Amino acid sequence: MQYSNRVAKVHGHHYAEVIQINKLFTEVANELAAHLKKEELILFPYIKKLLKVKNGNLDFEKPQFGSVDNPIRMMEEEHESAGDIFKTIAQLTNNYTPPEGACNTFKALYAKLDEFEQDLHQHIHLENNILHPKAMQLEQSFI
Repeated sequence: MQYSNRVAKVHGHHYAEVIQINKLFTEVANELAAHLKKEELILFPYIKKLLKVKNGNLDFEKPQFGSVDNPIRMMEEEHESAGDIFKTIAQLTNNYTPPEGACNTFKALYAKLDEFEQDLHQHIHLENNILHPKAMQLEQSFI
């Protein structure tokens, strides 16, 4: 965020795209902060309860949100939204290629954005393709 703010402030008059990149990154950072909070407060505790039920340490109770499918569907929609924002950022940055003669802060911003996107893809893969299907399967075994 600091790199993005700085580059937008210093170079935005010559490179208008960095102002849009800054806005998009701020948007996705805020969305992901809320996303992670929902995971930590709703989805992950429920999955932990399911594991306790599986191990015989707790009786199964249907959650207030109906089924694990509901928060998972919301999480995956948010994953899609974040991915779409990063597609736009990648386009605006020419796939994270800083302009010729860019300063070190500019270069660092693009490198950090690229790294962030790769980490985001890893997060999404682990949840969408591993955690979520296993959680749905586990819950189904008790219904």
